[in-house]
Formats: sequence, C-alpha cells, structure tokens
Amino acid sequence: CYHVELNLVFLIILANSIDAIDAVAHAQSKSQAQWQPQLIVKTAVEGAQVLVSIADNGEGIDLSTQSRIFDPFFTTKPVGTGTGMGLSIAHKIVVDRHKGDLSCESLPGEGTTFSIEVPQKR
Repeated sequence: CYHVELNLVFLIILANSIDAIDAVAHAQSKSQAQWQPQLIVKTAVEGAQVLVSIADNGEGIDLSTQSRIFDPFFTTKPVGTGTGMGLSIAHKIVVDRHKGDLSCESLPGEGTTFSIEVPQKR
C-alpha cells in the first residue's frame, strides 16, 4: 500500500470528524446540555480486506449532502475554512490508488461513520 497516502486519508476524515464534533460542542456549550463528544476508530481484517471505520457523534450529514461529499470542490464549510478537496482526495486515494472503497453513513443530529476498505494485496 501507499502508507503516506493512506495516512492522509485518515487525517482528512479525522479532521472532518473533529470539525463536526466541534460544531455540536459549540452549540451545546450555549445550552448547557450533557452531551459528550465521541470519536471512535475501529480496525479489522475480513478475508483479504483491511477495514477501518471512523465514527463521530457530531452534527451528521443529510442525504442530499452525502451524495456530493466526494465531489471535488464541494464543501459545507464557511468561505475561507475549507477547499472542498479533502474528501475528494481521500476517495481518489482509496478507490483509484488502492482499489478499495470509501463510504459514508450518516444521520443528521446523530453523527457520521466513514468506512474504508482496502485489499491486503493488490
């Protein structure tokens, strides 16, 4: 595998997860609710596939946005805080370079899980 590129994928997804958690934490601090931020990373090997999932309990992503998150230059962040290239680059690295799969499952208000699958050998 191209380990430097996979490290970039993890960094991009973790940074986005932290941003989502921060958005909820900022909103919750004003309402004094008892919400605890969570970021869960799981790894596994299933057959010839290496699986990594990165889950957060941030703000979540609605379905119409989920359909575009891997598009180049698409961003939901305010002007000046994101280029819209992170998840597009991550997708290209996982799918094109490693012949794997990168997917996202999310519900607004409940968080997001990114799943990365790459073959052990190409």
